[in-house]
Amino acid sequence: MGRLLKLWLISLGMLCSVGVQAADFPTRGLRFVVPFSPGTGMDRIARLVGEDLTAKWGQPVVVENRLGAAGHIGAQTVAQSAADGYTVLVTASNISITATLLRSPNFDAMNDLAPLLIAGYGDSTLVVSSKAKFNSLADVLQYARANPGKLTFATPGTGSPMHIQMALFEQVAGVKFLHIPYKGTAPAVTDLIGGQVDMMFVATHTVMPYVTAGQLKAIAVAAPKRNPLTPNIPSFADEGVNDISTEAWYGFMIPAKTPPDVARKLYEGIAAALDKPAIKSDLQKFGLNVKPSTPDEMRQIVRAEYERYAAVIKQNNIAAE
Repeated sequence: MGRLLKLWLISLGMLCSVGVQAADFPTRGLRFVVPFSPGTGMDRIARLVGEDLTAKWGQPVVVENRLGAAGHIGAQTVAQSAADGYTVLVTASNISITATLLRSPNFDAMNDLAPLLIAGYGDSTLVVSSKAKFNSLADVLQYARANPGKLTFATPGTGSPMHIQMALFEQVAGVKFLHIPYKGTAPAVTDLIGGQVDMMFVATHTVMPYVTAGQLKAIAVAAPKRNPLTPNIPSFADEGVNDISTEAWYGFMIPAKTPPDVARKLYEGIAAALDKPAIKSDLQKFGLNVKPSTPDEMRQIVRAEYERYAAVIKQNNIAAE
């Protein structure tokens, strides 16, 4: 009886300790890991929310850009960190792709990370060089159907979200393009401007300065409806191409075994920050549609995307480089 009582007291003490930690959280600085470079949508979200939480909680939130393997390295870093709420992943929907392409015995993104919330969304626009003869999606499709495999399509790399989006576009429209993978978005856009490649999907908020400067032509937003920030650019649906969307979510994830009370406090703090007019306005000007989700909503979206992209990857024999 004495041994059982001792074990019960130890267990009770552990539970109380977790409760105290959750109630007092955070008692030290937090780390927001962004698996892509500064200036991206997720980096902007991380810095704005991090500044707000620093002021609110009185503990510094440091943003760490951990690049590599299309976001896989940063995601794995968070998944393998202590599940105590002090390390948070700020990522995007590409994780639903890399979870299939970069399978590892040491890391399973779908099980080792827990969704916290989606912060917002952004879409991509199909663009061509200003020198190109194409002025509409109908022009592109007419040429592609008459000349299978001749139109070149740039991406930041094999297995990148833009590559998967291209594969979806080909399937839905019944066309075939020639894929030209680059090592990053910048060199691909440079060659697109110069006319070395024919077209490319680029995040709308990223590409619009090139369109405004007359270096690129925006053909259509790859989404069911027009982007409110670019109302003069038709959507794919406007042009008769349905069932395709390049809308990408940007959101927060944490190690799967993070205590529920800590996860709840993180969720409430981040959601409150995103609801602030100044932060919402900043992100909207950046080209992001702020639309926070619940953890369960994010879980359903991530799982559905994972299954959809896994099927596309398998059907098109896409492999990471």
